[in-house]
Amino acid sequence: MILSGCTLQSESTQTAKFSQETVTKLKTAAKTYTDLAYQEGEVPLNEFVQMTGKITDTDSQDAQIKEGDRFVLQTDSAKYQVFNQQGTVLYLEEEVTVYGEYYGFIKGTLIERNTEK
Repeated sequence: MILSGCTLQSESTQTAKFSQETVTKLKTAAKTYTDLAYQEGEVPLNEFVQMTGKITDTDSQDAQIKEGDRFVLQTDSAKYQVFNQQGTVLYLEEEVTVYGEYYGFIKGTLIERNTEK
């Protein structure tokens, strides 16, 4: 029984390390493009991208944006549709940085708050 507990703890630690390693790889792989590059079609499809902006709209029924919901990210000069693919609840008007895959929209794999709610 004690060994089983140690094994579970070890697996939990390994999962935490894997998650942090995955986050680091995603952030490293994500490229930043200008709004003009998106508008002119210079961003390749399936490219991992990073963008920062404010959540201004959502298809959620309330101000909470859950996994699977879509939202609009307003950058300095453009708006982008983002699909929330993570479990963390987000809120309208939050400033966030989105990391994810570009398909003409952004599949938000990792979304970090820049402000606290």
